[in-house]
Amino acid sequence: MQTGELAALLAAMLWTFSAMLWGDIRLSALAMNTCKNCLGLLFLLLHWLVAASIAGSFHFTTSISAWGWISLSGLAGLVIGDTLYFRSLQILGARRSFIVACVSPLFATILGYQFLNQQLGWTVVLGISLTMTGIIAVVADRRGHAEAPGLVPGKFVAGVACGIGGAFCQAVGGLFSSLGLQDCNPLEATVIRLLIAAVLTLTMFLSQSKLRTTFTALFRAEDLKKLLAATTLGTWLGIWMCQVAYGGDNLAIAQTLLSTCPLFAIPVVWIVHGHKATWLALFSTLIALIGIWLTVSS
Repeated sequence: MQTGELAALLAAMLWTFSAMLWGDIRLSALAMNTCKNCLGLLFLLLHWLVAASIAGSFHFTTSISAWGWISLSGLAGLVIGDTLYFRSLQILGARRSFIVACVSPLFATILGYQFLNQQLGWTVVLGISLTMTGIIAVVADRRGHAEAPGLVPGKFVAGVACGIGGAFCQAVGGLFSSLGLQDCNPLEATVIRLLIAAVLTLTMFLSQSKLRTTFTALFRAEDLKKLLAATTLGTWLGIWMCQVAYGGDNLAIAQTLLSTCPLFAIPVVWIVHGHKATWLALFSTLIALIGIWLTVSS
């Protein structure tokens, strides 16, 4: 297993923990995304300053064209995609939003073939198919846990539409990142992505004139702790690992491995909440793991 593949699985694990935290924060989808991007940018700038001081150089080496691609990636994935994902999570709850998000690798496969000329062998196709089958079976297992209702009401169709739209935007963001990372290192790409996303989401948020309501809710001690933890795990570390994955692997393979959050959720929920997995969930996880092995071994 290579660096990009390991980074993708690590990002999925980090996003599993952060998703559980985001689902319990009572803010609007745009407000959560704005906080995520702004706080994540601060963490990443500190990270970059430390790395630059160690390297002895504080200059960005990213080319102008890479800036353009990475900026588009931030717009598609972190601004539009994440806002839609948060809204889907709020309406559908974690289980059903995971099911809808499973279409992302399909979009990534089509985009990678069409725009990056990335060919997939039959072993990889079989591996991706087994992985996605296992993931869908895991999140569709109603006996594994009670249905988790969303915190913010909305129509079911709207939740599904937001989920599919978010999955497509994530795949498009991955495509743009893959193009930009040809002339940019992953850490700089992550800083650029979050910089663009923070500026855009903050501008959109300020235009709604809901600062007082949001800041009152934000600085509740319980929500603030969850927000800081979710941003550290999912935004700072998770998106950094995501960029490493996009830069070091085939787009379809990277997106498939990034979609394995439900598999990591099984042991996490077992340990944290004491909810044991059903035999169907365990068998489905085994199928997905075989798919992951086939995908990365080729």
